[in-house]
Amino acid sequence: MKKSVFYFFLLIMVACKPTQKIAYRTDSIIGLETAQNINVSLSVQTFEDIRSQESDNFLHLSAKQWKDRINGESSCFNSEVLYKTPVAEQMTFIFSQHLGIKLPQVTVFTNYKENTDYYLEAKVKYFYGLQKFSTSAAVGAQFGLIGALATASAKTNGTIIIELTDIKIFDKQNNQIASIDTFRKEYEGDFPADANCYCIYQNVNQKLQEFNDELIGLLSLELQNRK
Repeated sequence: MKKSVFYFFLLIMVACKPTQKIAYRTDSIIGLETAQNINVSLSVQTFEDIRSQESDNFLHLSAKQWKDRINGESSCFNSEVLYKTPVAEQMTFIFSQHLGIKLPQVTVFTNYKENTDYYLEAKVKYFYGLQKFSTSAAVGAQFGLIGALATASAKTNGTIIIELTDIKIFDKQNNQIASIDTFRKEYEGDFPADANCYCIYQNVNQKLQEFNDELIGLLSLELQNRK
């Protein structure tokens, strides 16, 4: 019994640890059957980061902490300060990984457009997470292991916005062959919360997986139409 409690506590700590990396598990991604008719190479060029053009992103980009009072409420947000590598670079990398698994007949590279059939460009407009701070998780944290276990299922209301714009596919002659002007998703609901405001990073990552999966489905149709 003691051992099972110990491992459960470890699971909580791993799930809600402070993250400085945009990543998610890819072993659950299922390749598209429609991808069987695709046999091309594609380079994903590093996304251009244009988040600074939107005033909604100012706090995330400039704050030196990841907890603050926003609209009168103590809130958690995925502040840039905890990302060691630029957000656009990390989003490009995980998107490329996801694309290669989702479309197994597409050979995917990063920043290699001179040697592929097609290349993709996009701009990051939003990578935004905000949720209410969990007072119950904060109280539980004061009581060590027992308190952590008691509040392990804590959730608070939040908003996650992910948006890519100017998504374009070009052939090797630099002719634009496909375009998805803007792909934006807003996720509202109750998300896992912790006493240190670290879970917001993981919550955004998990929604990014959903975002990428849906976007790649659209891109697969574009590639098939061009075959």
